[in-house]
Amino acid sequence: MLRDVVTPPGSDQGSTQLTLADWELAQEADRQAAVETREPELHSLDDVSALAEQLATRLASELAAGPAAIATDRAPTARLVTLDQLVAELPRGKRPETWKRWLYERTRRGEVPGCVKLGGMLFFEREPALAWLRAGAVTR
Repeated sequence: MLRDVVTPPGSDQGSTQLTLADWELAQEADRQAAVETREPELHSLDDVSALAEQLATRLASELAAGPAAIATDRAPTARLVTLDQLVAELPRGKRPETWKRWLYERTRRGEVPGCVKLGGMLFFEREPALAWLRAGAVTR
């Protein structure tokens, strides 16, 4: 790049000595070339910034309306009960540990409707499991 610099007017054409002024000119030419090659990138950065601004505005408006959407997302899981909650629905004649063992055995056999295993824990769909209990599953 420094060799590409044109010798300033009035200097000796045969001179191979590079002056400080020549070096500064070469540096400025390199900076200008870098700016010219980066110019499309700057335009694309402006486009990205504009897109990010539009997305931020849209996201903010959706988040403002979010609590209603979040509440509807929770509704399907609200119908799930834990093993302890289902045991609480069973008669008090036996200890909770006994009922838990009884339920674990029934879930292994696939007898409990609405049983869902999530992360190693058992959950039950409230209505099918309670209907199964009310229908006499306890007496089996």
